[in-house]
Amino acid sequence: MNFNEKIVTKVEIFNSSENKLEKFNNFNKRVFKGNKIQRILLINPPDVDKTLFNFNSANRGRNMNYPPYGLGLISTHLDLIKVENEILNLNHLILKEAKNKKKEEDFIFSTILKKNINQVMLKFNPDFIVITCMFSQTHQSLLDVIKEIKLIKDVPIAIGGVHVTGSMSEQKTRQKFLNDVIGVNYIFKNEAEISLKDFVKHLNCMDDENNITQITAIDEKELIEFEERQTPTGDDLNVIPNHAKMFSGELTKVGKIGGFFSLLPKEKKLSTVLSNRGCRAQCTFCSVRNFNGVSVRRRTVDSVIEELKILRFEHGIDHVMWLDDDFLYNRKESLLLFNEMVKQNLNLTWDNTNGVIAASCTEEVMGAAADSGCIGLIIGMESGNKDILKQIRKPGNVDTFLKAAEVLKKIEKINSRVFLMIGFPNETFQQIKDTVDVSLAMNLDWHNVTILQPLPNTVIFDQMLSEGLIGDINFSKMGYNSGTHGKLTNKSGKGLDPLSIDFSNAFNNKSLNDIPDRTDLDNIWAYMNFHLNFKRLFSEKRNLKLEQQYRYVRNIAELVAPNNAFAIYFASFLYYKLNNAVDDKLLKQFSNAINNNDYWNERCNEFGLKFDHIKYHNYPSLA
Repeated sequence: MNFNEKIVTKVEIFNSSENKLEKFNNFNKRVFKGNKIQRILLINPPDVDKTLFNFNSANRGRNMNYPPYGLGLISTHLDLIKVENEILNLNHLILKEAKNKKKEEDFIFSTILKKNINQVMLKFNPDFIVITCMFSQTHQSLLDVIKEIKLIKDVPIAIGGVHVTGSMSEQKTRQKFLNDVIGVNYIFKNEAEISLKDFVKHLNCMDDENNITQITAIDEKELIEFEERQTPTGDDLNVIPNHAKMFSGELTKVGKIGGFFSLLPKEKKLSTVLSNRGCRAQCTFCSVRNFNGVSVRRRTVDSVIEELKILRFEHGIDHVMWLDDDFLYNRKESLLLFNEMVKQNLNLTWDNTNGVIAASCTEEVMGAAADSGCIGLIIGMESGNKDILKQIRKPGNVDTFLKAAEVLKKIEKINSRVFLMIGFPNETFQQIKDTVDVSLAMNLDWHNVTILQPLPNTVIFDQMLSEGLIGDINFSKMGYNSGTHGKLTNKSGKGLDPLSIDFSNAFNNKSLNDIPDRTDLDNIWAYMNFHLNFKRLFSEKRNLKLEQQYRYVRNIAELVAPNNAFAIYFASFLYYKLNNAVDDKLLKQFSNAINNNDYWNERCNEFGLKFDHIKYHNYPSLA
């Protein structure tokens, strides 16, 4: 079943019809055969499909394994109306299998996927299935899961999540998305736990109200769309997700959560918590404002503390990552939360991998954050050029970033990092160089650099579309350019490491007023990573920071990129600074990296990083 442009036109006419609810009800009767919904299966697909899955990374336990937080909220809401439900976390199950296999040939992605879907379908026998899809790179994985379900049983399916919402909200992607999701009966947009619950209540005749919101029914001939939003507020915000069904205490046995896990002992259990929704910022590259709405809605501190207690005392969680996009939005509420965490003696540590707004990083707030267990956070800076900051509507300016950095440098226990992004439309070499200069002046612990990938349902996507900068849409290739499944890493994990390319001329012999092309951006990415992250480690003197950086860089050398000679070299350097000794394992690992890879040999020679430095601990900074 494919939807052509004529059907989309028909939908617009149909939506104004007074008979929309009647047609919707008739559609529901056909789909559910007049039956009520008794058992709902909630599915979290693998983050990527088999063509992008990196077995070696998963086998090392490196892949991200976040709890399906949205499904956990839906589960609790369904419990409240006494509708039986289960969560099938396929991403976790795939990672669990990969972690336990000794050889890649013993791991067959599609077989594992099919087996787990089949088992729960036969055992639970759902009469309605809801699938979430947060990331664009999960698109093909979503389609694969839908296909497997339909091969087992013709059960009604609904989908939702950030990727689904963005694809349906953007005219450039809407038609292609509808053509792809064959077999889906309903699409829910935006935050959907209330609209889904109301739909179930409506179909089960559990109330007399017709609260049908933000749902699209996919009929054979037409789409039946209800565009009104149902945004969770008040008591609905305080609902705690069903962590028992999410297996929150098991996830970090086979994967990772957040960006600061390497600073913790390996046996620590990690999970996630959401204290507010939305963001005050209007960044043009971000879909949060469109997905969550324009305001920031905060849970009560009592509700958040109760969830932290459940995680700590019922599931043995030692550390949480805040999922908030604007965690420090309300200074008073933030201080109240931090003080209550101390008062309740939760003995939890936490981080904010999603990033905080620099203006919120005052001495008072950061001091309270550290007291409550903060070990790491990231400032969302993106650019150090005032014109680019204005163009992307970033809250804050260079002075704001520098002030935040001064505060954070006084609190050594917080590992403080910076989000940087390059490749904005018409951004010049000079403007990127401004970002490098400001980052050096801030002098924080690490810099997460990405190349812009415009996502549907964002302002910058529309801008670049109108300027002809976006061509054919490939959902699975949308996403950031680094990370477990980034474009710079191939399926086997054996591709060319971007840091091993020749990036010495990233800015040399360039007209600084020119706009870099894609090859230039790759070179600049590597240049920034080396000079902002690795090279500056030579100047670090503080013991606590040396320990933090050692743990993080050693993690890169062991889990993220075991052949990355820069990471191995600097892990060796940091180990020596801390222990006044040579780590023989790292020594051997560095030897293998430069002897078996001409690219890495060239890069290390270029920057004067030598095997003898490690063996005889005569590093350049110590000479």
